[in-house]
Amino acid sequence: MGKTGPSSGKRRTQKAPGHSLFTDLRKSKLMTIPIVLVIVALVAVPAASNWIPERNQVIPTISPAPTLVIAKPVLPTESAKVDSVPSLTFASLNVTKANSTSIPAWSKRRDAIGRTINESNSDVIGLQEATSIKVNGANNERMTQLRDIQQLAVAGGYVGTNVGVDTCEPNTCIHSAHILYKQEKVKQLEFLNDLPSAGQGRLSEIVDGLKYAKNREFAWTYLEGLNGSGAFLTISVHLNNETNSVGKIDRELVGRAITTWAEELNAKSGFDGIPIILVGDFNSYDDREPKGMLFELAKSGWLDSFDAPTNEYKFFGDAYTASYTKNNRSGWPKRPITSSDPVRIDYIMYKGEGLNADAYQVALRLKEDGTFDNYYRGSDHMMVQAILRFDPVAP
Repeated sequence: MGKTGPSSGKRRTQKAPGHSLFTDLRKSKLMTIPIVLVIVALVAVPAASNWIPERNQVIPTISPAPTLVIAKPVLPTESAKVDSVPSLTFASLNVTKANSTSIPAWSKRRDAIGRTINESNSDVIGLQEATSIKVNGANNERMTQLRDIQQLAVAGGYVGTNVGVDTCEPNTCIHSAHILYKQEKVKQLEFLNDLPSAGQGRLSEIVDGLKYAKNREFAWTYLEGLNGSGAFLTISVHLNNETNSVGKIDRELVGRAITTWAEELNAKSGFDGIPIILVGDFNSYDDREPKGMLFELAKSGWLDSFDAPTNEYKFFGDAYTASYTKNNRSGWPKRPITSSDPVRIDYIMYKGEGLNADAYQVALRLKEDGTFDNYYRGSDHMMVQAILRFDPVAP
């Protein structure tokens, strides 16, 4: 987590209990849909969801402080319903390494991480800082932090990818970037030619010349939505957080090279031109490095889900910023901080014909007084989520 930020931000005026972005949308001039359509959409959404996916003309809406109930996971069937315009919810969450001393111990926040994951209703989740550090998991059993998270996520129907190639040596690679997916909604592809459909690696395999980031990890996998989304490549990355010139160059180099790496992997796997979703903790933002990683990604055609048409930023004029800011050096503030120029280091980027972002949110649970609900807060990062729509592409 980069403890930086040019803008300390301002705290949003606390809304009345029970408030959600849906209320603001309903009062907005943007809400021109007959109310009956909205009611139908609400009824149709699974109980575990804090999203109303876009269907036809229904605007997707987001609740900044959802109240969710976990539904029993449903196994995929051959008769899975195929949406006319399929969409999937992607998330990125840095869970904070187990030996961090700047926030509560892992034993005090592991359950909150599990709740955040399981009640997010995300379809694909990129994790960062899910390390190989040994922790006490369920029933005080010793296991890695990653394994503990994977076991916690089973309750929400999530599984980790079946990694076919891992070039990270135990003593050289910082094991931290991983991918989970919900079996009810998504499947990992299996290749008949013995090529791997998921892997782990070091960022130095993507580009030479790295110093701080050379042993930082990335994960990738080929997935397919059971709703007819088609195949797509998901990548989870965790960049270095050094703020000096060398640290900035590392992030710039990765941003410049990762597109070529991903497109070459697609070609090798027989998936030229399929959509790519890049999630992770970039430790980068425009104010810190205007010609840095984000600049390089944009040059290569990547889009930021933050710019989706439904985003609290567009309604409130400010957005949640990172926990660490110029005037807040604690990763565990009492309440979330907002800013009209938010520091964002966790991203969901996307690239590919027919792929569009419908909605974006920072997924948090707050108490009625606007403070964090620590029953769900398990990290100094906040989960970010985006609904990505897979529009059909003309042949």
